[in-house]
Amino acid sequence: MRFFVFTLLLIVLTSAHAQQASPLLSADKASFQRADALLSKAQLAQDSSPKRSTIWANQALELSQEIDDFSTTAQAHFLLGKLSIRTGQNKTSQHHFFAASAIFEKLNDTENYILSYVGYIDVLVKDKQLTKAENAIATLVPLAFQYGEAFPIAITLRAKGDYHFAKTQYSIAVVQYLMAIEYLTANESHIQKLNARTHVRIAEAYKRLENREKTAEHYGIALAVFTDLNEVKSMARTLNTLAEAERYLGNLVLALDYALRSLALHGQIDDAKGRAKALMGAGIIYRHIGRYEQSLKHVHQAHRYYKKVNNATGIAKTSNQIGHIYFRLEQFDQARSFYMLSISLPEEKVEPKTLATALRESAIIDWKKGDYASATTLAKKADNIYRKSNDKAKQSITQRIMANIQRDENNVSSALNYYRESLDLATEIESDFYQIKTLIPFATMLFDTDMEEAITLLKTAATLAHKNGYKGFMLESYRYLRLAEKSRGNTAASLQYAEQEIAMSEVIQEDNNNNELALEKAKLHSLRLEIELETLREKTKLDKLELARKNNEIEIAQQATTISELELTKNRYASVALALLLAVCLILVLLIYRRFMVSKQRNQELGYLATRDPLTNSFNRRVLFDLMKRDFARNPQPEDYCVIMVDIDYFKSINDNYGHTIGDSVLRGVANTLQSCVRQNDVVARFGGEEFCIVLPDTSYHQAMRIAENLRETIQVRRFDDIAVTCSLGVSSIRFDAKSPSELIDQADLALFKSKSLGRNQVTLWSEALARAQD
Repeated sequence: MRFFVFTLLLIVLTSAHAQQASPLLSADKASFQRADALLSKAQLAQDSSPKRSTIWANQALELSQEIDDFSTTAQAHFLLGKLSIRTGQNKTSQHHFFAASAIFEKLNDTENYILSYVGYIDVLVKDKQLTKAENAIATLVPLAFQYGEAFPIAITLRAKGDYHFAKTQYSIAVVQYLMAIEYLTANESHIQKLNARTHVRIAEAYKRLENREKTAEHYGIALAVFTDLNEVKSMARTLNTLAEAERYLGNLVLALDYALRSLALHGQIDDAKGRAKALMGAGIIYRHIGRYEQSLKHVHQAHRYYKKVNNATGIAKTSNQIGHIYFRLEQFDQARSFYMLSISLPEEKVEPKTLATALRESAIIDWKKGDYASATTLAKKADNIYRKSNDKAKQSITQRIMANIQRDENNVSSALNYYRESLDLATEIESDFYQIKTLIPFATMLFDTDMEEAITLLKTAATLAHKNGYKGFMLESYRYLRLAEKSRGNTAASLQYAEQEIAMSEVIQEDNNNNELALEKAKLHSLRLEIELETLREKTKLDKLELARKNNEIEIAQQATTISELELTKNRYASVALALLLAVCLILVLLIYRRFMVSKQRNQELGYLATRDPLTNSFNRRVLFDLMKRDFARNPQPEDYCVIMVDIDYFKSINDNYGHTIGDSVLRGVANTLQSCVRQNDVVARFGGEEFCIVLPDTSYHQAMRIAENLRETIQVRRFDDIAVTCSLGVSSIRFDAKSPSELIDQADLALFKSKSLGRNQVTLWSEALARAQD
């Protein structure tokens, strides 16, 4: 009986408790669902709206903590860690990633634990907490391999690579990245995206190791993967870095192609910062191929963007690049003004190496101008920056600059000390290039005090130059060794070095010719790309003009209707109004006519200037090709049509010995001579540098040879500013089956090359035998 009563009482109490607990369970379930919904919204919005995503993730975190929903709490921490690191909140990000990893570890969710802990390590590396990062990696790597899944292993190895990268252990970083790639083989977009980004990191490591080929190779692999994924923004940015890598390899045509492709893609997307970097990259390439106007145009666009967004780092970098352009153009005051713009920016907002570059280059300019006090101050400031960052390569440069300054101030002892310091630094970092750059001027300073050491230093420079293939330095070393041995009375050794000097000069001359040809090809390629772009722009302008014309016609028609209506109106003011209207129209017509005539005159002047080389008043290269293309397009083609290529012999020596002003005078004198010795219908054009091209319509090659010989003899006997010059000439004719202007010019150029190889000051006619010998 008692048992029955107790059982009945227990049933009643349980029923009552269930009635009270049911609403609580329903409330908890709703909270779980709301927390999950907030987290889902935050995850979906993390790329499109990071601010909203952060708000929703914090709400999900707060709610999930209240109801002890550990899984949602961990995921919210993980998402907030990713969002915080994007905005540079490293401490906040570190907290969230660590909290997420701790919860996932308690939940025995190994994969998410690894993902969160990798995020934690990434923040430690970014925050330069490398000791903590090292300890965390040591804990995580064995666990990732024990877990055995490919993706967690890959991201762990990649994090280890980033750690070594941050420690400037780039070779070790490459090994870790390559190991990570072995686990990134699954054909899923997020895995392949990480694969491409890892190749980018490998390229960046090789870039710092100065392995240019590997840098380009891995940027190329990354580009291919991004292209397959149609990641346009990543494609555009990778094309820019690939262009830089190819530029370092000397592949300027390919580099320019990549740079312009990058700019074209940036025109399709909203990535102003990436576009600014691409503009600067293209500008640097244009500078290397000698297209300074285009270089300045592109870099200046990037400069304007950085000024607009008040990005001091970008302003400084683009200012330095503009300074480099003006330095190349030898407009040193302009160059210095842009370097000083970088220097004047708040120091804490400019990267130290960028500031140091501006200081260093300004020091060089002041040294060249003879302002030694300013040059010394600037060089020392740059040196202090390099010393703080332990950049011994750049320290070697600044020490050498200060040595040069002290040398020019006749402070021999101080100069020698700086040269020794520069050489010690270059030797310490095992840089043959910087050693040679210091050894040669160091040795020349010892000529008067210690000839034995000077010769030893020069021999070391020659050995290092030969080892690395630095032909210019080899030539310079041989020259000073010749002078040194001559001053010691060692005639045999001096003659031996003289022979080596002459042989090396010939090799360098041949290399220069090849380099000039490659540079011209790069310029032609860039011009072709620009012409294509300009054609599209002109078409757009014409369409706009046509639309404006139609609108004007409509407007004129409307005005005519208005006038007609006014004429039909009968009132006493009609005659006065009509007279006033006619007067206004007449004034407008006169104004328009006057503007038209002024515009026409200006266009004629601009047209003339556009066809002429400003220095020699000869036709320029563009006009030359336009005229020849027109002649070749005739039907039938002319039977007799010749081209003479003219090159001033040893013109570089004239510039080096007498200066560019005299060199320009010689160019003008030769151009005037050429123009005075040909017929009225013949065309004289400056082809490039000291080279001219003469087109002889309706002229047989026999006549052309006589004309060329007359030109050669005339130039030989004339003096230009008391300087005697000679010319080498090459002749070709359309009868030799040239199919295009370029082919005809190439034939004449080959004949010109033959004239040079035969000793210069000669005339050579192109022949099949000459072409076969060249092949």
